[in-house]
Amino acid sequence: MSRYVDVIYPPDAKNQYPELLARHLYERFMQPYNENGNVPKILDIGCSTGKALANFAKCGNLDLYGVDLREEEVPSSVTFKTCNIETEKLPFEDNTFDIIYNKSVLEHVINTENFVKESLRVLKPGGIFIGLTPDWETTYKIFWDDYTHVKPFTKKGLRDCLRIIGFEQSECDLFYQLPFTWKSNYLKIIPIIVAFIFPDFMKWKTREHRNGKDFKLIRFSKERMLLSYGYKGKQK
Repeated sequence: MSRYVDVIYPPDAKNQYPELLARHLYERFMQPYNENGNVPKILDIGCSTGKALANFAKCGNLDLYGVDLREEEVPSSVTFKTCNIETEKLPFEDNTFDIIYNKSVLEHVINTENFVKESLRVLKPGGIFIGLTPDWETTYKIFWDDYTHVKPFTKKGLRDCLRIIGFEQSECDLFYQLPFTWKSNYLKIIPIIVAFIFPDFMKWKTREHRNGKDFKLIRFSKERMLLSYGYKGKQK
């Protein structure tokens, strides 16, 4: 039986995107936790092989933890535990982590409430939750191509979820997986124009859906992610 990560995200040594994404998120959200000699604890929920954690560790001095449904081979620097976030509590004490991260995980979880509540519980006061999941508005035509997807999200729905469960300063942004757009909001006009001009079938180099490699500029101008984030309130 093939591993999910190898089928959906086949290895590509030339792909620099994961490292660029880690650097961007670290500089935008995580760097303050690394100041004054602090070594913040970061938990990746649904960490798979721990590659995202390894990329974050290249940006700053971090204490790395990961959980996933099944045993995974992770770098020796990562403390790994198994957990079924659908039904179980995270295997950590209250107020343990400075940062909780997850990418392309929430859409695989039916019990969103347990996922988000447990994230809030194990965060330290002042800690941050950062999550990336597909934007239903722009991915609904292909969302169910992945048979393990169980729940789509909209910008409003995900933002309200964080707020209702108790995160403070919680927001949800539309996020383009195009690194040049991260430099300035003005540059986001480019994927907006590209998405308007080019038809969907031009996202791929063959008309057979997902056969062949994709035209990344066209594909990721049309298919956005949702970047959600929120903070745990300081103890009074």
